[in-house]
Amino acid sequence: MQIPRIDPKNALGLVDKIVGLGKELLGTVTNQDRLTKAGQVQQEKATERIKALRAQVEADTHEAKAGAASRAQKSAQNSKEAVKH
Repeated sequence: MQIPRIDPKNALGLVDKIVGLGKELLGTVTNQDRLTKAGQVQQEKATERIKALRAQVEADTHEAKAGAASRAQKSAQNSKEAVKH
């Protein structure tokens, strides 16, 4: 089974989420609405990146399982044909 390849842009989602939360908190404490909003937007983008990462890992897992099932089926077919001959 292969290790899934992960897009680095999506892997940075967690870091963006933390930075966005920091911006939001700082904006709230200093009463800067633009900074608060920027932090919220950054967190939303990070959430989407994390969702994309999860979907990518899930798709890679399904692809690996399908490949393994295909190889098992071919092996069984080859064994069956060898018994016939």
